[in-house]
Amino acid sequence: MVTWFIFIMQFMWVWIDEFIGKGLDVLTIVKFLGLLSTTLVPIALPLGILFAAIMTYGNLGETSELVAVKASGISIARFTRPLFAFIVLITTASFFFNNYVIPLAQLKATRLLYDIQNKKPVVAIKPGTFYKDIPNHVIYISSKDNDGKTVHDIKIYDHISGRGNDKITMAEKGKMYVSDDKRYLIFELENGWRYEDKTPKGVDEHEQIRLGFKYWKKVFDLSDFKMPQTDESYFKNLKAVMSVGQILNVVDTTKLLIRKQYDATKDLLVTGLLMARRDTIRIKKTMPQSQSLGIEVLKRVPDTLRTRVLSTAEINARSIKSMLEVNKQNIKLQRMSLTENMIEIHKRFTLPSACIFLFIIGAALGSIIRKGGLGLPFIAAVIFFVIYYFMNTVGEKIAREMIVPVYVGLWFPSFVLAVIGAFLLYKANNDSPLMNKEWYFRMGQKFIKFIKPTKKKA
Repeated sequence: MVTWFIFIMQFMWVWIDEFIGKGLDVLTIVKFLGLLSTTLVPIALPLGILFAAIMTYGNLGETSELVAVKASGISIARFTRPLFAFIVLITTASFFFNNYVIPLAQLKATRLLYDIQNKKPVVAIKPGTFYKDIPNHVIYISSKDNDGKTVHDIKIYDHISGRGNDKITMAEKGKMYVSDDKRYLIFELENGWRYEDKTPKGVDEHEQIRLGFKYWKKVFDLSDFKMPQTDESYFKNLKAVMSVGQILNVVDTTKLLIRKQYDATKDLLVTGLLMARRDTIRIKKTMPQSQSLGIEVLKRVPDTLRTRVLSTAEINARSIKSMLEVNKQNIKLQRMSLTENMIEIHKRFTLPSACIFLFIIGAALGSIIRKGGLGLPFIAAVIFFVIYYFMNTVGEKIAREMIVPVYVGLWFPSFVLAVIGAFLLYKANNDSPLMNKEWYFRMGQKFIKFIKPTKKKA
């Protein structure tokens, strides 16, 4: 829970700019963070398991309970079996959570984020500036009293007609407020004038109407400022919101498209060869049967025929080359899409499996460190998790750039963790002084004595 909360706080700072100035209620913000927090489980869970394993086994080692276990003839590996079986159950549950719960939460979070990003900012008319966010209107106020409602020197420009500032309302004083249901912005103006330019009937005719008023009420509809409700089906093609079965269907479709593109490329090459053969036959028909087609013979072909044949051949070659370039680009795009989908499939398995490997590392490391609490175990957990996260990020990047196969880039970090876990577990079973500072001190002294030159006896 602690690691999960830390990641949630980090994500909140990333998305906080999307909330500012939008007038969102607390329930909407909490809902978005709650949906988004489910996507952090695959990252937070391995770190939490690693941290818990190091602390648990460190406490057992610190209280000499592991010594008693070993003294009774039980190895660390055997002692860890029940917890290992429990971690396997957690890993299995994590996969199903990643495959079914997170895509649904991601779909709803993506839709909600899209609606938040497309929501207009709340009405905030500041004194001394022209406010233009209300469609077809420009509003200006010179000052506002401390009550937040009373405003002075108001100017409202109406552009509904599309002919510029043909309707202007000016008032000395008034009140500005939003209705209780947040649907309307209301101005109650006092002591003002309304100016309206009529459409001219002739070239030299111009008519203006001026109306004075003691009180005038102007209401603006704020329905455009409500948060939109986008249909969720709009986002269902995103790979992050699909299960493994759905992504596999997309992968099969992509592979079929790639095969079709390769077949189309072969057909283009065959068509190019047939066109070249046709042009060669056309030239041969003008030559005697005893002569073979060569450079000297081509020079004796009539200019009109040679020009026509060469021009046609050049046009056909350019056309085929252009189509081949298009097919090449399409194949590249389809392969990139296939790689992205395969990465998403492998991530659904690699992140849960990291729980098992990190648990083994944590259990072995805690047995070796023999320290509980939040000191050295926390530092060791963070170091190993950073190493795993770095390898996972690099592996995913080189797999996405198609430098290595997807399974190599995504599973190599897990393989490294498995090797490290096996090594540490072996050391823990044999009471290795791997984390004993006195052992390092003694080894350092031996190394110094080894490299220090011995004095020759006189």
